[in-house]
Amino acid sequence: MKPELLKLREYAKQYAEIALSDRNLAIPEQYRKLNSLQQVRPPVLVFEVPWGELEDQEKLRLECETDLYRGIERAVKRALYQFEYFRGDYAIHPYYKVRIRTKGTGIGLTVQEVMIGSATGTDISAHEYHDILPDEESLEKITMPTMQVDEQATQKALQAAHDVFDGIMDVGLGGYQLIFNMWDEIPRYHGVENCLIDIYERPDFIHKMMDKFTRYYEETVSLYEKLNILETDAYYLHCTPACTYELPVKDVTEETVSAKDVWGRGMAQIFAVVSPDMHKEFDIKYMKRLFDRCGLTYYGCCEPLHNKIDILTEFDNLRRISVTPWADVDIAANAMGNRYVLSAKSNPAYVSQAVFDPQPVIEETKKILLACKRNNTPCEFVLKDISTVNRNVNHLSEWVKTVSQTVDRYW
Repeated sequence: MKPELLKLREYAKQYAEIALSDRNLAIPEQYRKLNSLQQVRPPVLVFEVPWGELEDQEKLRLECETDLYRGIERAVKRALYQFEYFRGDYAIHPYYKVRIRTKGTGIGLTVQEVMIGSATGTDISAHEYHDILPDEESLEKITMPTMQVDEQATQKALQAAHDVFDGIMDVGLGGYQLIFNMWDEIPRYHGVENCLIDIYERPDFIHKMMDKFTRYYEETVSLYEKLNILETDAYYLHCTPACTYELPVKDVTEETVSAKDVWGRGMAQIFAVVSPDMHKEFDIKYMKRLFDRCGLTYYGCCEPLHNKIDILTEFDNLRRISVTPWADVDIAANAMGNRYVLSAKSNPAYVSQAVFDPQPVIEETKKILLACKRNNTPCEFVLKDISTVNRNVNHLSEWVKTVSQTVDRYW
């Protein structure tokens, strides 16, 4: 056995010890209760960490030279690091999951942009997108997807995982989740400003564009179903708890999985400044075509939705709604009542300063908790979209501690 593998298996033992612990195994039940709209203690979670700011630390330094082992090493070490410094109510599967590899043709478009990369270690960058979809004729460049399972790549990844985890913990196959983010994708090909101008000045053109993109996503869902590669055992859906009582957990190697067995995820982030009527016209009616195929759905990301809860009732299977730091949580919770999970996105600016100040975190968390208690609204606290922690992981530790203590006090 290679020395790099021997060392990696020692880290795998630490990972398995956490994964198989009673505390870790109990957390998904908390998620299931939350997603069944029970009034449970709100989970506290951290995602989208700027790992590049922390990778020079010994505990995160990668030692494997073999690519597949190196990918596992990165995942294992980051999980161990998170459990040590900012665990909160985070959980991992009691087996190591290898995602099925696929290959396909894509949408037929290539982004043209000017990009300014981050200097802080995060994936967040600044983009100026050039318009490659200026007119109806250009929409013909959009191609419907083709896809197939890459059996060879999947088996290689599985074998690498077995090399690392055999005799330590189980290894299993994982599939794909349904993320419908047309209004993240379209601005990359048409430009953000162009999109916002054209929904007013060229609505017919935008409707044709939206129909084309929606058909692309519909075909993607059908391909996932045909290939039987949808994920039914996800713990998280875009950084938020995904475990439920309603949706089945299936073995994709033995059982057929359809979109009705899984979550659908949608958003329209650039519509933060768009009226409810235009939001409904240019996103909700198209999103409904996709959401209707799913078992349960989750809507919203960084766009404030507090004044748009009523248009979201178009989705019969909607279960959770994102409420950002820029939304009015009192209005949102009052409109949501006990019908949806309020996924509170805490302000990442509070972990970016040179010195962590707990007071604004306490005030933000308390305001959300009291609004949700008044309206019997199940909720959770998720810190994500973190551009920087000022190279200080203690900011994340202190954030988790502060939010958890505030939840204990006011929930």
